[in-house]
Amino acid sequence: MLDWLVIGGGPHGVHAAARLIGEAGVCPDRVRILDDEDRLLARWRRCARNTGMRYLRSPAVHHLDLSSSSLQHFVKAKKGSRFPRPFTRPYSRPSLEVFDRHSDEVIARFGLEALHVRGRATSLAITEDSVRVGVRAAPDAENPPEIEARQVILALGAPSEPAWPSWARDLREKAGESGTPPPIDHIFDPGFQLDEEFEGEEVAVVGAGISGVQVAVRLARAGRRVVLLSRHALRIHQFDSDPGWQGPKYMAGFSRLEDPNERRRRIQEARHRGSVPSDVHSALRCALADGSVEHLEEVEIDRAMAVGGRISLAVDGREITVDRVLLATGFPSDRPGGAWLDRAIEAHALPCAECGFPIVDRGLRWHPRVLVTGALAELEIGPVSRNLSGAMRAGERIAAVARTDTIF
Repeated sequence: MLDWLVIGGGPHGVHAAARLIGEAGVCPDRVRILDDEDRLLARWRRCARNTGMRYLRSPAVHHLDLSSSSLQHFVKAKKGSRFPRPFTRPYSRPSLEVFDRHSDEVIARFGLEALHVRGRATSLAITEDSVRVGVRAAPDAENPPEIEARQVILALGAPSEPAWPSWARDLREKAGESGTPPPIDHIFDPGFQLDEEFEGEEVAVVGAGISGVQVAVRLARAGRRVVLLSRHALRIHQFDSDPGWQGPKYMAGFSRLEDPNERRRRIQEARHRGSVPSDVHSALRCALADGSVEHLEEVEIDRAMAVGGRISLAVDGREITVDRVLLATGFPSDRPGGAWLDRAIEAHALPCAECGFPIVDRGLRWHPRVLVTGALAELEIGPVSRNLSGAMRAGERIAAVARTDTIF
């Protein structure tokens, strides 16, 4: 039996495992990370590259290692190597390449890839002495049908299926009946890879948050003609919530709130959903100026039809025909985990707020044997819970529990 099982091999799961080993002193042999991708962070990296991300939105002090200065020391140690412009303004934000290479170094230093079990959780049963997690192994992996651990960390990322607008689902279903798939994809669909070939192709990008704008700019730079469609005007914010949520300025009052419904309301008010930082906005302005991108904002797509291998969109009474449609409409905002977690909540009476998210203690314990990070921790960590800052904040609390908890 393991001491710790981390469910989820994205940034939150990797950071939690690093904290357990590097800060709490847990023996690596007593830890495993359950994730169905072929490598840790694989899904996060695929999504980041599909957006055309060049620099992270987060500053250099937010990453997957333990010390806030680790990434900057990593770059200094490789001075003169292959990182010609490792950071950009404002807030010294790292390039995606630098962040990836630093993450690889963290994974290697703590030996995390050797702890990776390829599979997906299918059930969670809490006993007096342990937690038993049912596992569906990845197609090419041979793993046990169940893993038992004294404690489990739920580091669940976004749902496996991204959010498809109703008109897009209708188009896909109708085309499925004819057997010919329409040229429409979501940039976060499993297995999707953004293709920069076919110069001159006309593409409609739906969604003008940071992902949609980055995709539009990347395709325009590759020689495609792009129509960017959004239901709202551009929202310019450097971060996805005010920096005051990183510390006591706002978190002190948030932590004093006893009503989880009020905490949820504060989180919703604090988040800048569908926003773009200033540098991404500047890149879009350049593309708009040279005519490679057209932006139709505050519009609704009423319907879509497949016409001769292309797609015709009815947009507020205007017909737009393009070679391809790419959706950048994010993920559903539901609690991650799905049916197996629903069953565990019911079976073990795990407390949830009206929004469906866990009510946890300051140590992020949903149950003495079940801890959470990422989206599941947001009623305790606050609006930054889903991002890298939230991963680090949650990791500190999880490590403190691992050092002091007497449950063993």
